[in-house]
Amino acid sequence: MRLVVALALMAGSVALAQEPKNPDLPKEIPVRYGVPPKLRNYPQDSPKKALLSTLEAIDRGDANYLVAHLMDPGFVDLRVNDRAKQFEADAEIELSRLRDFQIRNPEKFAPADRLPTDRPKFNALIIEKSRERGFQQLVRDVQQKLLDDPLAIKELQKLLRDGMVADTETGAKITHADVKDRALYLRKIDDRWFLENRHEDAPPPPMVPVPAPKKAGM
Repeated sequence: MRLVVALALMAGSVALAQEPKNPDLPKEIPVRYGVPPKLRNYPQDSPKKALLSTLEAIDRGDANYLVAHLMDPGFVDLRVNDRAKQFEADAEIELSRLRDFQIRNPEKFAPADRLPTDRPKFNALIIEKSRERGFQQLVRDVQQKLLDDPLAIKELQKLLRDGMVADTETGAKITHADVKDRALYLRKIDDRWFLENRHEDAPPPPMVPVPAPKKAGM
């Protein structure tokens, strides 16, 4: 669909102190880009529910959630990383100025609040800051697509109301007789369904998860 295109448990000293994990329990869903999962508000346990959640997120103006949790995470991570590159220089300047100010005024900052002086840790902080801004840029891009293409929302509503769901190699697709030459494709990951970045039967690119960098410490 055009919309989609636009769009630890701490280890103890004694091993016996840890309880074995129950494989029947649902997998814990991580926070993505500072956005926590809200499966009660936005269920994704079927293709149609994922589509309904998408439309509800759009209606509520919750574009952050739409991008972070309802779109294909591999696609989102790649696009965020691509957009983050344009923010790296500014992030480095801002963080360097703050770090230098902290060094000159150590009494004003608790040790835990000071930026790292170690170069690898500082570089990791620059990347983290850049990816935060890259995510917000992607959210703005999706919001702009929604404003520029209101027909896409009507097509999604038709697919939700009367669309036919069929299996595909990587998940499912939803089609409608009145939505010509287009289908909404979804990918299943674990127990959740996500909107894919395609609208035709050509195979999608392989999903390559991009892990978010760990927060840098002192």
